Amino acid sequence: MAPLPFLLEEYIIKTDEKINKCNVKVYCKPCIKSLGDIEGRKNWFPNKKDRIIAHFKKCKNFLNETTPEKREEIFNLQNNNNTNNNNLNINKRKETSFTSETSSSKVIIRSSSYGVMDNYIVRPLSVADMKKFHTLLLQLSLSCGWAFNWINKPETEELFTFLNPFLKLPDRRLLGGRILNEAVNDSNSWMIKNLQEDQIGVTVTFDGWTNVRNEHIMGIVIITSEGHPYVWKAIDISSEHETHIEVMEKTNTILEELNNNSIKVCALVTDSAGAYAASRRRLRISKKSIVFFPCFAHQLNLCVGEVFKESTEFKTTLDKAIRLASFFRNSNNKFFISKLKEIQYEEYNKESTIVSPGETRWNSYYYVCTSLIKTQKALHSDKARLHEVIQGLAYIIQIWNNFSDEYLAAKLIARIERRWKEWEQPILILSCILHPEYRLKLFNNRNINYVTKGSWLGYYYHVWTGKHATSILKELDNYRLEVYPFDSITWNQFNNDIYRYWCFLSASTNELGFVACRIFGICVNAASVERLWSCMGFIHSNRRNRLSISKVLNMSKLRADITYNHRRQEKTPIVTVQTIIAELESLKYNETLQDNTIDNTINNTIDNTDLTDNENFEVIDSSQESEEEIDEDTNSGDFGNYLQEWISMLEDETETFIDLEENENEELENIIHPAINANAKWELLSLFKELNSPL
Repeated sequence: MAPLPFLLEEYIIKTDEKINKCNVKVYCKPCIKSLGDIEGRKNWFPNKKDRIIAHFKKCKNFLNETTPEKREEIFNLQNNNNTNNNNLNINKRKETSFTSETSSSKVIIRSSSYGVMDNYIVRPLSVADMKKFHTLLLQLSLSCGWAFNWINKPETEELFTFLNPFLKLPDRRLLGGRILNEAVNDSNSWMIKNLQEDQIGVTVTFDGWTNVRNEHIMGIVIITSEGHPYVWKAIDISSEHETHIEVMEKTNTILEELNNNSIKVCALVTDSAGAYAASRRRLRISKKSIVFFPCFAHQLNLCVGEVFKESTEFKTTLDKAIRLASFFRNSNNKFFISKLKEIQYEEYNKESTIVSPGETRWNSYYYVCTSLIKTQKALHSDKARLHEVIQGLAYIIQIWNNFSDEYLAAKLIARIERRWKEWEQPILILSCILHPEYRLKLFNNRNINYVTKGSWLGYYYHVWTGKHATSILKELDNYRLEVYPFDSITWNQFNNDIYRYWCFLSASTNELGFVACRIFGICVNAASVERLWSCMGFIHSNRRNRLSISKVLNMSKLRADITYNHRRQEKTPIVTVQTIIAELESLKYNETLQDNTIDNTINNTIDNTDLTDNENFEVIDSSQESEEEIDEDTNSGDFGNYLQEWISMLEDETETFIDLEENENEELENIIHPAINANAKWELLSLFKELNSPL
């Protein structure tokens, strides 16, 4: 028997008592020292280095007696021994060969030619390893957007043969067939389990889309109260009429299907198309336990369209801007482009692209559009909470109220107020009141107080639970007085996560916590459906237009999970209403400084440093010249068509509003609902105080 290393001799007690011909009993010295001679000698082991080190790794007494450096030095004795044994086996091993058969070739691998790497590539995979390997191949294909035939390429086979000759790659039919179906089935089971465990309730969002084969698809995405989106299904409705009757039938079918799967629904969000708006207004009467909302991102999109509809000056200004920019990017106008570059270099010592026309009011319109776009960007996420919605609308109203053109501002404010009137206002106002950072601080209307809103809390508790509230007002009063746990110290520990804050408080509140969790568990955004269309469009391209809808949906489900995990892992800053205001105020401040230092003739150009929010315009390098020909008539025509499509959406929505108002008295005469109750309507312009900039 080889002698033990000196490092081990210090912590063991050897005896003469033999276990067999070669080994004797050994005791742990730290155990005897700590437990005593009798108890410490109850645990013995042979005088083998690996057995002694194995005991030391799990011995608390040894850990207490030694330093981390000493333990690492002792434990490395075992690792060094394993390495030496492996090297010895390699030196003793004769040159051997084996074959690895794949679908198209036979590769002979000689172990001696691969050196040390041969120790790791020759292990065959178990059944569980192969399933994991197939799943990783599928995820790689979907994440990169590769067609499944990449798996059959000779280069792919050569790569994986080099990594492990025992790996047998599936062909494209197996990867896009059984492996894909098994992965989707596992994903669906996990999805249903998570949705069933959401006790607050999920938000159902759906929207329509036309794919590359001109098939009209309706997609359904479900968002948990924590904000996790799941793709439920996509249905081909090309052969069906899209009226509010058909939308109502499909909505009822979806809700019934979710109910059969024991999934609780608390809200339903759709876009602002006429059929969806009409179905929302009818369904919210028959299903009071579910809150029906339009998608806020779509609402802001329509707000931007209303600017073009009301202001012919704005439309003309943008049209001229596009024509001017197109003129100086058309290679047929090289003479004028070169003259422009010379003048720019004389004036600014650099060259830049023209991004604004010469009208004096362009900058003010630019700020308005930028604010709307930034607000939409902030809320174009999977979980736009209700308090973000009402603050976003209030900030848009504030911008127009301070606008220089009072006539245009009045018309646009009236349009936004009309759009705001269609929302279920009490629940949005409650979302601000129940936010510990805001409470009643933002409101300017004296009618907004804890007493008046307490009745609406009782209403929502009743329709959501079927019970009458017994203690919700008392709990609301404790919240008003900021009694623990409603105090600011508790709130500051949740890092602005309002949903988790109320989930924590629900354990100490019988009724108020339930209502608050439900309110802040609603995600008023259909952005997840738009991401589904983006996924399906990415996969179902012109080159892959033969794919069936079911297969595209299965691939999109898995790819949506992958992209969602990527978004969660990215450390992006949180965009809030306050950060939007800060960016806008900074933008205005920089523009004021620029106006004070640049002549009026320079106002038609803009430096590249001011183009952080407009990626379509770039500074032209003096050493390069764009050879891309741009037809100014085509550009202006495309822009005009886009505006006309925008205006048509608004007119369609207006006609829907008129039809609904005509039928409202007939169908809803004796029904009181927060969305149509005249006593539950407030003007957005006078509802809030001025939103202060954080600067």
